[in-house]
Amino acid sequence: MKGLRDRKLQGLFGLLNDDKIAEINAHYDKARGRHPAWSAMNAFNQRVDYRRAPKDYLVNQAIDRIGLENGGPAWLANSVKRVIQTDDFQEAVGALAEIRCYGAMLEAGFQIRPIPTAKTPTPDFQFDLDGSGGVIEVTAKLEHDEQVARARHIADGASPDGVERSTVHVPSARIDFTVSELHPFGAPDPDKAGDTTQTNAISKIGSIKAKETQIAEGKPSILWIDFRDLGKWADVLKEEQSSPLISGHRGTLCSGAIWYGFYGWKDAPVFDDHIGGRQSITPMAHFGRFSRGAPKVSRYSAAILCLGEASILFENPAAATPLSGEQRAALTRLPWFNLEHSVADWQRGDIDGAYALARSMVEALRKDRSAP
Repeated sequence: MKGLRDRKLQGLFGLLNDDKIAEINAHYDKARGRHPAWSAMNAFNQRVDYRRAPKDYLVNQAIDRIGLENGGPAWLANSVKRVIQTDDFQEAVGALAEIRCYGAMLEAGFQIRPIPTAKTPTPDFQFDLDGSGGVIEVTAKLEHDEQVARARHIADGASPDGVERSTVHVPSARIDFTVSELHPFGAPDPDKAGDTTQTNAISKIGSIKAKETQIAEGKPSILWIDFRDLGKWADVLKEEQSSPLISGHRGTLCSGAIWYGFYGWKDAPVFDDHIGGRQSITPMAHFGRFSRGAPKVSRYSAAILCLGEASILFENPAAATPLSGEQRAALTRLPWFNLEHSVADWQRGDIDGAYALARSMVEALRKDRSAP
């Protein structure tokens, strides 16, 4: 691995030797997926043709910024080892998310200090802003294991339910097509009442890091959830999923999976829109993580949700130690911050007011869509 202090700033590529670059360029998983580091490593290589994403540039910008911090080079050296290994994509994706978080918080004006790992669970970072500090726990969400296994079977030639294959013959060539029905958060169980694509997503999002052990008592604790490496689904979670409801083209509605995962309430109507304009409504089986009615108050003060082209702040209205006004304002300087979809207590009571308005809308539309 190349030294940090003696190199030109050029992101991930600049940290790797030729052998490791060649290894990552040649590596595919069993479902023919690229290594998680491949896109960031090649972001500035114009000879490699692929769709660049904000996450790739964020990794590279973060690496260059962290490399100039006191202790940054040593932390990067360990993190990049996790990024470039080829045995565990979850580990690689997690390390990339931590790099992006570190760089983003620096860009927003925070001082950041990585917290060494210990025998007991610890957060990833400690942050400080003008003498007021807190901690951050970073996690990255990957495609559901069942969907990964399914993709591998399809790549091996299997055709499970929901897969259609066809072949077109043209002069001097044959083109094979494979169309597959996929569910990024896992396929719903047809034998389980209330299990739908959307309720599955809501449940999975709301239960990320459910044990909530990586916090700091008496300080704001932020859960940083990175969806930017969600397998083939990096763009499946759009900003609109952080709204209570999404309106369709034919008057159908769809519940925002992220919003419900944090602010939904038990028995809330979960709207699903289907191909052909069909509408279904399923009662939510649990409370959202930050819901006022939840029997257990979340220990996290807030969550940062990193999507393909957005960073969104969701605050916990019942947090024992809420963000300070200065911390809240500074978070709006995160790269790709999306203000209009964030839910925050800019003034005390703002979240409760926004929740009441959203619930009123949802209940009114439940009544309308449930009418014969």
